[in-house]
Amino acid sequence: MKLFLNILTYSRIILTPLIIYLILQDNFLLAGLIFGYCSISDVADGKIARKFKLVSEHGNYMDPLADKVLMIGTLSAFLYLDVIALWAFSIIVGRDIIITFYRNYLLAKNKPLQTSQYGKFKTVFQHIMVLIILLADPAQNLVDILVAINALYAASTGIHYFAKNGF
Repeated sequence: MKLFLNILTYSRIILTPLIIYLILQDNFLLAGLIFGYCSISDVADGKIARKFKLVSEHGNYMDPLADKVLMIGTLSAFLYLDVIALWAFSIIVGRDIIITFYRNYLLAKNKPLQTSQYGKFKTVFQHIMVLIILLADPAQNLVDILVAINALYAASTGIHYFAKNGF
């Protein structure tokens, strides 16, 4: 069962270059379907790990890293195509990079990062935003609103992590 969970996690990393390629080739539908699989696999591996008490340090580290690789790769493709604004990209990606370094800093101090529901909601909201962009072909002003809301929420969850975990 642990092997299956690892396959789910690593598949998100492995599929990210394909998603990027498909977005850059203007094949948003196929990119969206694969991204949808990645979103479902993210939820599934967490639920299965908790249900069968298979939560591990490796999984606790790799799962959010896989999410960040997937999200940063996808948003980078959107930025390249001018689908999203640089300021929003910078906040969302900057927050993820800072939190990854912060997680490593806390681990070096033998103090694992305490996550929160707000961070989990951030991930869900970002996945929904990407799926809407890829599958619904919304007007640019709706994309701009969705991305702005996600950027502001991402920033607030980053601040919350620092307040919750300290230094």
